Amino acid sequence: MRVTEGVSTIAMALIQLDGMDEVNERFGYLGGDKVLKEFAVRLAGVVGHRGRTFEIGGRSFALLIENPLHEGDAVSGAEKIAKAASDPVPIGTGKARVHARMGISLLPDPAATAEELLRHCEIALTKARESGETYRIYTPNLSDPDGFETKSWFDVETAIKQGEFELHYQPSIDLRSGMLTGAEALIRWQSPRAGTIPPGYFLPDITSLEGVRTMLQYVLDVSLESAAKWADAIPGFRLAVNLAPKSVTDPELASVVVDMLEKWSFPADRLTLEVTEESLQGNTEAAIVQFGKLRNRGIRIAIDDFGTGQVGIADLKRLPIDQLKIDKSFVVSIPSNEKDRRLVGAMIQLASALDLEVVAEGIENSDIMQTLLAIGCEKGEGFHFSRPVPGSDFTSQWINKFSRSPAVSA
Repeated sequence: MRVTEGVSTIAMALIQLDGMDEVNERFGYLGGDKVLKEFAVRLAGVVGHRGRTFEIGGRSFALLIENPLHEGDAVSGAEKIAKAASDPVPIGTGKARVHARMGISLLPDPAATAEELLRHCEIALTKARESGETYRIYTPNLSDPDGFETKSWFDVETAIKQGEFELHYQPSIDLRSGMLTGAEALIRWQSPRAGTIPPGYFLPDITSLEGVRTMLQYVLDVSLESAAKWADAIPGFRLAVNLAPKSVTDPELASVVVDMLEKWSFPADRLTLEVTEESLQGNTEAAIVQFGKLRNRGIRIAIDDFGTGQVGIADLKRLPIDQLKIDKSFVVSIPSNEKDRRLVGAMIQLASALDLEVVAEGIENSDIMQTLLAIGCEKGEGFHFSRPVPGSDFTSQWINKFSRSPAVSA
């Protein structure tokens, strides 16, 4: 790899397409070739004049972006690439679907040479595959034999003190009435070096329990302050907050949550704590105890990204939970994919059998929403309604729209 003269920074992404075996099996290799060619065109469209793309294997591509604005620029590009890959490709009377997985790094920092840049991307791609993430940006701790360094590169307390965190909120909608029912709080890191970074990038690098607890306290403090105001305007308003995997085994989890609820006088039964199936792997017994303590105080528990992990029905029966959130990877294709539609229908029936509320993630258009309603799901969230927005925008765009009270201040 040669670095073009005048280029001071390069972002590189290694991209692999998941689902090509299924495409080749269903549509044949000519159909697979059409999918690869279509993705190459879409990839070039995403990159535009700012970068170059290369096909490096039967289902792998490389992307070079010259002089990216910051790492956040690479993250934004990764999300656009993921969207481009997930859009179906028409083949005959059917539609083929694949998903992109990416490993990303930058030169000259953290990579010092072109060879090191490529190796970092390979490591990040491997980590993304292992964790089930769409993309992972390389950080030095990924190369450590134990998966992390003694001191995490990410300092939570410093970031909080310097005001680098911001919460965005995504509305939760009653699909039948179109009414706002609540919001999910999502943290963003406004990194001085990297711009706006979503949690999938920096949360894995918070390696200490104290750091995870500090992050949770911050999120609860800020989001509950806003939610308390919103609940005055919209009775019954619910707030959802995500828990990091380490929180499941934190002995102080219940006290941290209850303290914040009391500080802002927010009803406990209007707060939902979301955990992924991945967080529960190997921690089921601890989760049963933790969730039991929380639910005894009225706090609701949801399994997030349901369907992507390995939580069995037996564990679902034992876990003290209230809600299943069906992962968007199943939801986005239900208007055209009979298999995914049946799977989502089965998840809805399972939730009903266990007396659990069900919420669909990733509602991107009205066809998906109408299909969900037809198979029995009446609550959801997704870009069809809104992308996550800062609290002030959420107030003006959603709270004031649905409130019968005077306009709420941001």
